[in-house]
Amino acid sequence: MDDRNRRRAESFVDAAFVALVVAGSLAPQIPRLGFYSDDWDVLSRFSLAADQSVRGLYAALAGESQMLMRPGQKLLAALLYWAFGPHPLGYHLVNASLLVAGAVLLLLALRELGLSRAVAVAAATVYSLLPHYSTDRVWYASIQAPFSMTMYFLSLYAGLRSLRSSPGGARGWQALSLAGLVASTLAYEVALPLFLFNSLLFRYRQRRQPADTDDLARSAWVLMGATVAAVLAVAAFKAATSTRLSGGPTIGYLLAAAKQLAWINLWVYGVAAPRTLLIAIRQVPGATLIAAAGLALVIYALLVRLAAAGAAGGPRSGFWIRLIVVGTAVFLLGHVVFLTTNVGFSPTGANNRTAIAGAVGIALAGVGAAGWLSNRVPTRWGGRCFAGLIGAASSGAFVVNAMLVSFWVTAYEQEQRVLDTIHRTFATLPPRSTVILDGVCRYVGPAIVFESSWDLQGALRLFYRDSTLRADVVSPDLRVEPDGLHAVIYGEDSRYPYDRLIVFDARRETQYPVPDETTARSYFARLNPDRSNGCPPGRAGHGVRVF
Repeated sequence: MDDRNRRRAESFVDAAFVALVVAGSLAPQIPRLGFYSDDWDVLSRFSLAADQSVRGLYAALAGESQMLMRPGQKLLAALLYWAFGPHPLGYHLVNASLLVAGAVLLLLALRELGLSRAVAVAAATVYSLLPHYSTDRVWYASIQAPFSMTMYFLSLYAGLRSLRSSPGGARGWQALSLAGLVASTLAYEVALPLFLFNSLLFRYRQRRQPADTDDLARSAWVLMGATVAAVLAVAAFKAATSTRLSGGPTIGYLLAAAKQLAWINLWVYGVAAPRTLLIAIRQVPGATLIAAAGLALVIYALLVRLAAAGAAGGPRSGFWIRLIVVGTAVFLLGHVVFLTTNVGFSPTGANNRTAIAGAVGIALAGVGAAGWLSNRVPTRWGGRCFAGLIGAASSGAFVVNAMLVSFWVTAYEQEQRVLDTIHRTFATLPPRSTVILDGVCRYVGPAIVFESSWDLQGALRLFYRDSTLRADVVSPDLRVEPDGLHAVIYGEDSRYPYDRLIVFDARRETQYPVPDETTARSYFARLNPDRSNGCPPGRAGHGVRVF
C-alpha cells in the first residue's frame, strides 16, 4: 500500500473511531430529549405562521431582533421546523450529527496540521466529550452553536487541504473554506475570532510543506487575505445589525468574566474535577459507569497502539508546551466575542452553550498537559501514561455529561406533566388571557422546566393556537404592583395587568382569577409567600447549582 492510500485508510479508521465515540455518548438520551425555553417561542411562531413554506417560516422570525445578525440561524431553524414540525426527535438527531461531524472534521484538520495520529485522535475525542458546553448537546435553540463550529472545522480543514492540492483543486478547497466561514459566522458569531487564527495556521502549514513553491506561497497568501477580508466583512455586518452590543466591556465585567472562567475551567473542571466526577457518579445508573469504563479501555488500547506505531517517544516537552500555549490562545479567542455582549458563563447551565469554541482550547491544552506529564516518566511507559490519562479524562467527561443530560430529560418530562395539567384544566382560554404558572420548580438542576414568558407562553400559544395569549412563571423575583404582576428575568421587566389574569397552581391543579392587587397579595400571602414553591434556589442561565 502506497503512502497516500495508507494515509487515507488511517484517516478513515481514526474518523470512524471518533464518530462512534461521539455518537455513542449522545445516542442513549436522544429519544428522551424535548424542547426547552426559547424552543417553545420559536415553535409557536412557526406553527402560527400563515405561510408554512421555508420562506414563510423564515419570515415568521422577522421580528426577532437578536436574529437580525444571524440569518443563518433563522434559515436553519426554518428548515428544521419545515422538516420535523413540533416533534423533537428529528431536531436532536440533526444536532447529534453536527456534533459528530464537527469532531471528525477537527480530527482531520489536526492531521492536516501535521499532528500525529495519537495526538489528533486524543484531542478530537476529548473535545467531543467535554461537559463545558453540555447544553449544546440537548437544546434545539442553541443548535446554531454546533452548526457554527462544524462549519468552522470544515473551513479550517478545507483551507489546509488546499495547501497540498494541485492549482485547480486548491481553488475548489479554498472556495469551500470561505463558504464554511460565511455559513459559520452568519449562523452564530462564536467562532468569528478563530477564523483570524486560521490565517496564521494556513501560513504555518504552507511553510512546512515539503515543496514550498512560489505557486503554493501565492495560494496561501490569497487564502489568508480572503479569510481576513471575509472576517472583517462579517464583523462589520454584525456590528451594523446587532442589538446586543454593549459598547465595550467594563473593567468590572472583565474581572467578573475572568473570575467565572477561572472558576469553571480551573476549579470545577480542573483542580476539583475528582469532586465533580464523584458527584456525577452518585447520580448516574450503573450501566453508564460500565459504559464509561469500557470507553476508557477502548481509548487506552487505541492510543497505546497508535503510540507504538509512530508517536512513542516522539513528541518532546517542547511540543507539548507549544500545544498548551496554542490551546490557551484558542481558549481565549473562543471567548473574545462575548466581551462585546456582556454574556454570562456557567459550568452546567444554559449559559455554557457559549463555551463550545473555547472548549477546543481546553482540549488542546489538556492533551498537551497529558503529553508533558507522560514525558516525565520512563520512555517505555510514556505512551501508556498518555493513553491512560486521555482515557481517564474521556470517561470522566462521559459520566459528567450523562448526569447533566439526565437533568434535561427529567425537565422535559416535568414540562409535559405541567402542560397536560393545564390542558385538562383549561379546555379553552379566552383571547388575550394571561396565565401565571405557580406550584412548579423552574429548574431541575441546570435544566429549564419553565422559567419565563417565552417558554410557557410559546407552549400555550402552540397548543391553543392563539397568538394573543400571555403567560409567565412565578419566581422569587415576581412583584405584586398596583398596575399588575411584574416578572423579571435577564434584567427584563414584563408587566401583566390584572385584566383576564389567572394564577394557575399546577401542584393543586387549581386556577385563581386575579382581578386586582388585593387578590394577588392575598393569594401569595396564603399559598406562596416567598414565591419559591419550596424549590432550591436557581437563576437564569445557570439553573440550580450542582457542582
